[in-house]
Amino acid sequence: MRWVPFLILVALTALLQRTAGLVLTFSIRGAGSVGPDLLAAVAVFVACRVRAWEDAVLAAWVLGLAVDVTAGGAGVAVGPMSVAYALAAWVLFRIREAFFHERAVTQALLALIFCLLAHGTWVTAETLLGGTGMAWADYGSTMLQAVLLAVYTAALTPLVHAGLWRCRRLILAAPTARGARR
Repeated sequence: MRWVPFLILVALTALLQRTAGLVLTFSIRGAGSVGPDLLAAVAVFVACRVRAWEDAVLAAWVLGLAVDVTAGGAGVAVGPMSVAYALAAWVLFRIREAFFHERAVTQALLALIFCLLAHGTWVTAETLLGGTGMAWADYGSTMLQAVLLAVYTAALTPLVHAGLWRCRRLILAAPTARGARR
């Protein structure tokens, strides 16, 4: 991983998430606001292409931290989404060899898995810990919102991957002939 360009990408993606992402957000009765998670699409791209699982987990943790920081609101805790992103990236890194991650359908499926794991873990943890005032009565609608977010993100992920593919050499380290796969 090339960490300085990656951190710049994280900042730009978080900015895009807070500006253009709001334009792509819409409301669904019973679920609330649903929008894409562009940082998750970046996490999927990175988890599918880095050489070491440590890079995938650390990059996802940074992306999750960006989600926590940019989520806003007085009751939002910093940390739960970064842990959920790291966990989801580790799972994705472990199963990525079973997929042809260059195909758009596969990218969408991996993004769906990632978002369901990350956001589902976050919603469940927030409900169990009760830190944001989320109650079990709201769990179903909040989980529905997370599922719809995952589907929406999965639909946009191939577009994000196409853009990231063009600048992959800036972000990812060049593979070596030896030890390229662990």
